[in-house]
Amino acid sequence: MIGRRLSVRRLLLVGAIVLISLLAIGYIIQTNQPSTTSENRPAVIFDFDTGSPLLAVAQSTPFNQTSKGITALFSSPSDPAAFSATSYDATGLKLSQFSGKYLYDSKQSRDILDIEFSTDIIAVKFTFATVETQGEAITLPSNIDVTAYKNTILVGNNRTQGSFSGDSYPQGTLSLSTSKQPFNWVRISIPAQTSGTTDFLIDNIVVTTVSQTTTP
Repeated sequence: MIGRRLSVRRLLLVGAIVLISLLAIGYIIQTNQPSTTSENRPAVIFDFDTGSPLLAVAQSTPFNQTSKGITALFSSPSDPAAFSATSYDATGLKLSQFSGKYLYDSKQSRDILDIEFSTDIIAVKFTFATVETQGEAITLPSNIDVTAYKNTILVGNNRTQGSFSGDSYPQGTLSLSTSKQPFNWVRISIPAQTSGTTDFLIDNIVVTTVSQTTTP
């Protein structure tokens, strides 16, 4: 009887040791997994100045820009030449939130800008200006939309409006982030409205990729 009790105790002791060992191994594996928080995912900027190939003033969509190994295809359903690259030297527009070259709507119609990325991203942010001046007919700047897709599947959207200031046009920033569903292209547009503009400018498009970096 005593021998049987000792055998049971030994089995329980061995089982406890095995369980503790498995838990310890699981903890070590988990702590050494790559972190997927947005803080350590690499950000890539498309500013129309530093990408490859070099973008010339007056170059129009569609065109590609590559930055840090990520390629973005800029195009529009209204192409060819729906949007073009320009700069302060070419226009004389005062846009304090813009820098270097930027994109402007080349046509008078309500045009849409599509940006397709060569990899999945989880966040996008860009500077914009809506082409309008404050007056009796326009007291608030027009809205601007960004919509994200994974291939053809809608992932999310966001809307905002700029602010009038001492600059030529109202400006602001618009961002969209998704924690669960990556996306690989975005559509930027001015929604139909009773007053305001149909045209916009954009610059400094910052995207956060899904690529993971390992943290010890």
